Amino acid sequence: MTITERIANEIAVIFPDAVIYTENQDSNFQEPSFFIQKILTATTPLLFENQDRKYHYQLVYFPNSDHPNADMERVEDKLLDKFTQLSGFADIHNREFDIDTANTVLEVKFEVWTWAIKQDRTIKQRKVDVNGGVKE
Repeated sequence: MTITERIANEIAVIFPDAVIYTENQDSNFQEPSFFIQKILTATTPLLFENQDRKYHYQLVYFPNSDHPNADMERVEDKLLDKFTQLSGFADIHNREFDIDTANTVLEVKFEVWTWAIKQDRTIKQRKVDVNGGVKE
């Protein structure tokens, strides 16, 4: 499962009736809805070819057009309270909320931090040849 899918699952738990997009929509765009987009990935090398990874994401909320300001504020409060981790995977860090009044959207930028361990896929020793026996 990708990190984007994990984010979508977490948003679906917080907002069970939400429409969630992970790709741009040419038509049939619904409001209210969420759009998830990865912005940047940064990595820091560690010992033994392991890595610290930081995935930067943007979550955009397109509010209900009847009362957009109240709707964005309600969604922001709920995200502040409940969107703090990807269950069983990683915590969410550096959340920044911005209500863009010009475009009437709520933008949330955040990071998902992980630690990547290099997997050793080499064939392990399958048997041990022993020469000798027990000395009496």
